[in-house]
Amino acid sequence: MQYPTNLTDALEFIWGEGILSPGGPEEVAQMLEGIDLCGRRVLDIGSGLGGIDVLLAAKHGAAAVIGIDVEPQLIDSARDLAAKKGLAGRVTFQLVTTGKLPFADASFDLVFSKDAMVHIADKLAVYSEVFRVLKPGGWFIAADWLWSEGAAEGAVVHAWLSKMQLTFAFTPPADALQALIDAGFAEPGVADRRHELQEANRKEVALLEGPIRQRLAAMVGTEMAESRLASAKGRQAALDSGCLIPCHLRGRR
Repeated sequence: MQYPTNLTDALEFIWGEGILSPGGPEEVAQMLEGIDLCGRRVLDIGSGLGGIDVLLAAKHGAAAVIGIDVEPQLIDSARDLAAKKGLAGRVTFQLVTTGKLPFADASFDLVFSKDAMVHIADKLAVYSEVFRVLKPGGWFIAADWLWSEGAAEGAVVHAWLSKMQLTFAFTPPADALQALIDAGFAEPGVADRRHELQEANRKEVALLEGPIRQRLAAMVGTEMAESRLASAKGRQAALDSGCLIPCHLRGRR
């Protein structure tokens, strides 16, 4: 289990209800710029606590959203959130295993993923599965934490990841772009968002060093609160060094 409850409680406290990574509603809107989800069927890969899926339906008009994840406690929490928001009929969640997606060919108008594919090493395999389940003309839109060449062996990244419970896969942007092309996507694109995340992460560090620190510690314990601050500082160093390159990815079937 990579996402125990004390970790997800901390991340949700920092980033908002149902959210496990930076950016929230604003970044989701940026990712979907130019895409009309009204009446569309959407798959969310790595749905976590379900906050993104609720946004896709409630704010962006998706007719149906299916969120998938590999950890059962996340699926349970996501279902609770959808029910709380009155969206249990439109937003559903499914526990899956790694590998082939459990859906028929051409099942979705959009496949979405936000900051979850960083856990998947074989980008070509997952992009190929995304391509398979998309309807002709459908879009794949994702945010992923990509890396400069050799970042996995770098001292800055090693120092950051040594303070974390999570395991990540390291993929340079050029490799991700080539994997999109090899999977068959038209209009493939990988957009570097490192500078935006640098600024957002600085604000997160300041918050965790400031007044919310004690509130977070009271909720999840001092050790977890200190861990989140250490992680944010390590992430900042990785961003500032250029080793960590958060990107938005797009491709059309």
